[in-house]
Amino acid sequence: MNQLSQTSIENLSLYGNNIDANGLAAFTSIGTLKSLDLSDTKIDDTALSSLANVCCNMKSLDITYNPSITPSGWRSFFNSLRMREAQLASLSISHNKVGNVGVTALGGLLSNMSTLNALQMSRMAYSTDSDSITSQGWVSLFTSLQDSNLNLVNLTLQNNNISDEGLQQLVRLASSMTSLKELNLGLNFTVNPIGWQALTGYLQSPSCALEDLHIDNNDVNDDTVVAFASALAQNKTLKWLGLHECCSFSNEEGNDSITERGWSAVSTLVCNKSSIMDTYNSNHKLFVDYSDDNELLPDDLSSLLDLNGNKDKAEVARQKIFQTHFSDTSNIQELLDMELEVLPTAIAWIGRPKHIGWEGKNVSGLSTMFNLVRRLPDLFDSNAQKKSSAAKRKRDMPI
Repeated sequence: MNQLSQTSIENLSLYGNNIDANGLAAFTSIGTLKSLDLSDTKIDDTALSSLANVCCNMKSLDITYNPSITPSGWRSFFNSLRMREAQLASLSISHNKVGNVGVTALGGLLSNMSTLNALQMSRMAYSTDSDSITSQGWVSLFTSLQDSNLNLVNLTLQNNNISDEGLQQLVRLASSMTSLKELNLGLNFTVNPIGWQALTGYLQSPSCALEDLHIDNNDVNDDTVVAFASALAQNKTLKWLGLHECCSFSNEEGNDSITERGWSAVSTLVCNKSSIMDTYNSNHKLFVDYSDDNELLPDDLSSLLDLNGNKDKAEVARQKIFQTHFSDTSNIQELLDMELEVLPTAIAWIGRPKHIGWEGKNVSGLSTMFNLVRRLPDLFDSNAQKKSSAAKRKRDMPI
């Protein structure tokens, strides 16, 4: 084991190994170690204490699922990291008995850790309050971080005791983190449908950089979805909204509580059919994950979300316009009403070639082009244009 200190290993995984404090100390003596995975190793308070002395130069630390560590052990560990000014970029402590005792110390550590990009804290609720982070514990943690230097990119908080009040404090914290791109709040059953609406102000904020938002397996209803759709009308960053298996827990049958009203709001968000410009200015980035292959979504909405999965957003907008406003190929009045100098651009737009590898429905503009030619032959027949010009000159000649 002493030879380990002479190695130049940077990434080490001890996942699933039954390792004690002495064994852990031998591995952590590797001076070049930058990433350490101790998930499911069953280490205890003593081993965790020895780890605090050597991991301050590490960038990534995973201690997921180590139930032998007590809340007091976590408190000591977090306090030690704070005093040693740890510079971690990624920390995972999911599935552990941190408790309110430990999470208070965690707040002190995170407050001054500007280097941290990713924090995973899922399933921190256990059978007793002393082992669990309670709803008030989450409120205290999020409140303590309001004026901190924390600026995460990824924050995972699945399956916890976060309440409506806790979510409100989390939203205030997230609003100050201008780098936050992924937020996972799945399986937080104690947040009510109206509580989720606390996120809407954040989603409308110009400082919101969020790309992935997961509230899967939670208590949501039409009001929640309508509020989200309204908030996302001006959002330019969110690409993924996870609503997988969401239903109303107040529904005794456990049926899905997002009905036609909720999905209609989402449909309008991704394809506003009021006018061509409204369709063009719709949200062409968002994908909503609701069920396996989204088979429970209305067919028209599922098709629109498939379109949003394509990278060429200009073509996504074009396809939506064709499918919404020119599905009846004889309906070209808006094109006929255009100024003559604009028509060449419109004609080029109609005649774009079909995309290769396109996801979802792809409508050709050839039928629309055909009907346009039929209605405005003078634009395409040079002889007709000459005859028209000659007739005009004849009419204008003095008698």
